[in-house]
Order: sequence, then structure tokens, then C-alpha cells
Amino acid sequence: MILFDTTMQGTSPIEKLKTFFDTDRGVSPVIAVALLILIAIGFAVAIQGVGTDIVDSVQEPPEANIDGNPQEDEIILTIESVQNADELRVERDGNDVGGFDSVDSGQTTTVEYNSGTQITVTAINLPEDERVVYTYEIP
Repeated sequence: MILFDTTMQGTSPIEKLKTFFDTDRGVSPVIAVALLILIAIGFAVAIQGVGTDIVDSVQEPPEANIDGNPQEDEIILTIESVQNADELRVERDGNDVGGFDSVDSGQTTTVEYNSGTQITVTAINLPEDERVVYTYEIP
């Protein structure tokens, strides 16, 4: 090290310390090693997350494609497709009126209505993820 350098004999200890702290030898390798360790830890966490399905546990929201066929005083709702939904809730003006027997494509249900009624179908992915997938306003 510079403190024990024989070429600096006869220099005061303060001058030796100034020379020691003015040099930047060793700073770059320390930073490089620290960055490599951080990168390695980042890769390890990412690989562990994928390996334990933490990353894959984020599910797509529930979706459903519903076809509504309005009749004189009722609407026939037909499931065309469903993704990530455990059940479909049918509401008339915010009140649950039952729904489909299952969430399979082709299932139908009939809901009676009056003028000014709103029919909504909500796809639910238990325990708490839900999304309105169909709305029909009766004039």
C-alpha cells in the first residue's frame, strides 16, 4: 500500500494519508463485484419465482362473451365463450335473478323484464375477482 511505500520516506504522515486517499485504486473492482453480486441475486430471485409459480400465479381477469336475444317481455341470454370464470351472475336492476346452470358454452337462461330495466351479467373468478361482461338496457 502507499502508506508503506519506501519512496515516500521522509514525508509527513499527513502527506502520506493525502496521497493514499487521493488515489482511486480499488474503487472500480469493488463496485464491479457489488454489481455482479446484485445481478446474481436478481437472477436467482427471478428463477426461484418462476420455479415456484409465483410469477405464473397472476391470472387473467374473468371474461365471457354473452349473446342477448330480446323478446317481447324477456331476454334470452346465451353463453358463447368463457375464460377464467367460475360462475356467471345475472342481475336485473342490480338484483340477483339467478343465472346459468353452468359456465359452459351454449348454456342459456331467460330473464323477464319491463321497460327501463337493466340486465347485467357478471363473470366471477372466485374468491373475489369479478367483471361485468354484458349489459342490456331496455328502453
